This record gives sequence, C-alpha cells and structure tokens, in this order.
Amino acid sequence: MTLFLFLVIILCVACCNIGASSKTLLDEQYHSTVSNNIILHQVDNDFDCVDIYKQPALQHPLLKNHKIQLYPTFVKNIVRIRQSYRKTVNECPTGKVPIYKRTRKHQIVTNSSNLQIEDFRHYSQSSPGYHTVTLDTTQNMTFHGAYAFIGVYNLSLQQNQYSASSIWVESGPEIQRNSIRVGAEVHPSLYGDSQLRITGYWTVDGQKNNGCYNYDCSGFVQVNQMKNCTLGVPIDIKTGIGSTKKEFMGFRIQQDRSTGNWWLSFVPEPVFIIGYWPKQLFTHLSTGASLIRFGGQTYAPPNMDSPPMGSGRLPKEKYKNSGFMGSLQIIDSDYNQNDVKPKDMKRYSDTDSNCYDLWYHGDEGPFWRQAFLYGGPGGKCSI
Repeated sequence: MTLFLFLVIILCVACCNIGASSKTLLDEQYHSTVSNNIILHQVDNDFDCVDIYKQPALQHPLLKNHKIQLYPTFVKNIVRIRQSYRKTVNECPTGKVPIYKRTRKHQIVTNSSNLQIEDFRHYSQSSPGYHTVTLDTTQNMTFHGAYAFIGVYNLSLQQNQYSASSIWVESGPEIQRNSIRVGAEVHPSLYGDSQLRITGYWTVDGQKNNGCYNYDCSGFVQVNQMKNCTLGVPIDIKTGIGSTKKEFMGFRIQQDRSTGNWWLSFVPEPVFIIGYWPKQLFTHLSTGASLIRFGGQTYAPPNMDSPPMGSGRLPKEKYKNSGFMGSLQIIDSDYNQNDVKPKDMKRYSDTDSNCYDLWYHGDEGPFWRQAFLYGGPGGKCSI
C-alpha cells in the first residue's frame, strides 16, 4: 500500500499576493499567489531505516572516529523528531535514520566504460554536456552559508540527462575545488524516474576523480528520522506553468561555527534539519567558502540535446512562466545572515540566451527582496 507523508514548510503566515513595481522582473499586470505551504510526499518502500551509527557516511576513512552531531548549534526552533500530527509509520524508530534505497544501484565507481551517472564526475562545468547559469558572489571574503527559496516545476527528461536548481558553496582552486550543491533536481539516471527530488552533491577535487550524490558514497550524515526529511525525497508539485499559484522550497546550507560541519535544512521557521557534510571531508571548505552560487545546471551527453532548466521557459516570459529564485541571502564571515547586494553579484552563463538565461535586477519588493528569473528550454546549446 502506498503511504504518503506530508511535510508542511511554512512560507508565510497566510497566502501572500505578490505585486510588481515598475523596476521589478515581475509582470506588472500579473499577481501571483504563493501557497503558504509546500508539500513533500514519499513512498514508504523507497527508504530503509538504518542505525544512525551504521549509516553509509561513517564508512568514509576520514570519519572513522567521527562523533555524530545531532543538532546544529546555530538553530533553536528546529524539527528533527516525532511530532503528534505525523504518522509514525513514515518515521524511522528511535536511533535509526532513513536512507534512500536506490543508492545501492547507483554507486559511484571509477573508470566506467558507459556514460552513466558515475561518469558525470569526469566533466568540469566547461566540458561538453554541462551548462550552467548562475548568480555568483564577487566579494573577496569567507562565507559560511547561503539561503534561498527555489521555485519548483515538473520537467520531463531522458536517461543520462539532469536538470538542477541549486545553491552552491565552493572553495579552492579549480583542480582542488571543494563544492557542495543542494536543491531540487530531476535526474532519471540517479533516481530511475523524472520526479523532482531534493538532491545534494559534493566533491573535493572539482569533480575530476571524486564526486558523490546523496548517500551514494560515504559522506553525508543523516540525522532526521522522518522519511520525508531526507535526500532523495520527491517533491509533490500541485501547480504548473502559468498558474496563479507558485510553489517553492526553502533551502539553507550553513557551516556550524563550533564544529565546521555543513548543515542542510529546509526553511523558514520551523527549521527542518536534514543532516550535514562533516568538516573532515573537505580540504578548503573546512574553513568556509570563497564563492556562493544560485541558479541552474543541466547535463546531457554530447550527442543529445540539453534538457530544460528551471520551469523550461526563458526569463523573458516573466514571473508567470519562468523559473524563479527569491530571498537570496548569504551567511558572511561573522556568521550573520544578510540579503545579497547587487553590487556584490555577477551573472554567469556558459551558453547562448536562447537556451538558458538569467535576469537579475536586484530588489523585488518586501516579500522576495533579492530575486531573479532564470532557466530555459535547452536544446542545441552552444558554449
């Protein structure tokens, strides 16, 4: 029997009407209603409940004597354990955490002869097949995290393609680049379907010889025992392009000041903590990030058209149809969370604007504040 568990993430106290001023990217003649919740669903059989101290992360040689951190030190109003309104059948027993089962079938291996998901790590962002459109920080400073609401959309992809809407934290030179990417991703080769799912990825060498999705190798430490608060969980999208309602997921990735671990959580209040990437995994991110990126990335083999990004529509189709990210914030060198500033951001794109584009004009009003439109249909995208 298929079981569904609903996770409500409060986006605002009530439904909010979003209007547009003359300077914004939002269509002046169009008002959209943002639902006050975003619902995740999951199928109970997709997850195994594993002893928290025997989960895949702890098999990493650098984590041999790792002491699991159950809570981040920077959040007070958190949700990690059972609450009365949740069905306990969709929650792991005390002392166990959910691990997505499909990871058994998609281990990252070296020198594969076929172009499967394990081969994606061999490509840098400038290599054939990859396309990225982002809004990047430019300050010469250390960052300890980032925060954003990401619009979520249903997309149809083929095997060996992926399309991600993400936040990146990065540090180090290209050949030693440490990177964590979190967000919403459609990835048929990873998940076996075209559902949009919560996805995390990390690497410590710019994806040259190392890279790992979710729990596919040792690294990410899961602490939340609820099966819909985990990497790999699908997002249940109720609305479509052109709808008067838009749905969003709020993500925060933040380094713990006390431990140096990089925590993933769903936001805003109450904060649903998911887990963390331990400091010990990283050579450069262990002390903070030098670059924050917000935006989208796609991949397709060189002989295949690039897949859609964001909503699959270009920014010129405005907020009604285009992909959207809002409430962009960074966590600075003093661990303060602040809105990004236009003077400190730059647009990055490695392809022509008919495939993917990004429009950023700065402040979009009191609700979304710093926000941008992005994405596109893909196709035959040039470098």
